[in-house]
Amino acid sequence: MKLSVKPFQQTKGIAHRKRCMHVVCKAQQTASRPPHPLIMDAVEALFRFPPFFNAAAKNARNMIIKRAYAMGIDWNGTIQEMKAQDWEARLQAVQNPSVTYPSYYTQPFHAYSQGNLCWDAALELTLAAQSVHAIVMDPRGKELDPQGDAKLRSGYSARLKECLAELGVAEEGIRSILDLGCATGLSSRELMRVFPGAAVTGLDLSPHFIAVGRYEADQRAAANGGMAEPLTLLHGLAESTGLPSDSQDLVSLCLVCHELPHNPTRDIMREAFRVLRPGGVLAVMDMNPASPIFQRIFNNPIVFTAFKSTEPWLADYISLDMPATMQEVGFSRVLMRESTPRHRTLVALKK
Repeated sequence: MKLSVKPFQQTKGIAHRKRCMHVVCKAQQTASRPPHPLIMDAVEALFRFPPFFNAAAKNARNMIIKRAYAMGIDWNGTIQEMKAQDWEARLQAVQNPSVTYPSYYTQPFHAYSQGNLCWDAALELTLAAQSVHAIVMDPRGKELDPQGDAKLRSGYSARLKECLAELGVAEEGIRSILDLGCATGLSSRELMRVFPGAAVTGLDLSPHFIAVGRYEADQRAAANGGMAEPLTLLHGLAESTGLPSDSQDLVSLCLVCHELPHNPTRDIMREAFRVLRPGGVLAVMDMNPASPIFQRIFNNPIVFTAFKSTEPWLADYISLDMPATMQEVGFSRVLMRESTPRHRTLVALKK
């Protein structure tokens, strides 16, 4: 399925014209329907009851670990090896003391009571990504593919490159990349693969993620004869990166926006617009609420409850008009493509 988003002007009689977004789905006219209000209200009420949340989160995490073992991943053995490092020293080395954590970020995420601000979340991230994304390419969500995470990321890259071509942006002109919400750098590494001549800066609000990401980068450098990658990982706030204006060719948000309320999403997109040079692009890959798979999830109370247990801001993400928000903050043209049966890629141009 291929989706394109085209700007058009309102009727001439309106005093202040505004650009609006017209979404055309070339394969099928699929509207995104949020969960039924009764389902949404009931689930939100349940998760305000701590014992229910704790039980649901524990069950979700156990399912992720069980799936990892079914794929042949030694979860506990791998984590024990990682825990042997002096992580507190590494944390001190990366932590930005000027960072203040916004309230939306101090929520439980992904079945971790401390959200992303803990070692379990950081040390388990790669294994969790392999487990959670093992089913993304199967519309039925049943077949486990050990390469699912890699296919998810390469699907994003392929759609991004298609959109760059349609927007008239030369790939060889992408020399400076900012990866917002980079976690431990899985998304940053994919950007380095796709744009081998570019310098990539990954920024994340969790110093735990950055500490693990730098450790893993050091390990790869050691295995490569001491040659460091063109990757810089920083602890910081995506809404206020501190980077110079007009300094980046590409800003990427990979699997980040579904973890944000509306206002921080807009603020981050405004910051992306500021740091992008004219002719640069913002690329976003995330869940596609209009996909048949998510429509089934949203309208199944049991499945939706399990999904909601790991995603506190899911309702905000579902209700946000992403293309319109991109244009609202200043981007002139937006393209949208399906990148997996569950995910979409959006690319917005700064003129």
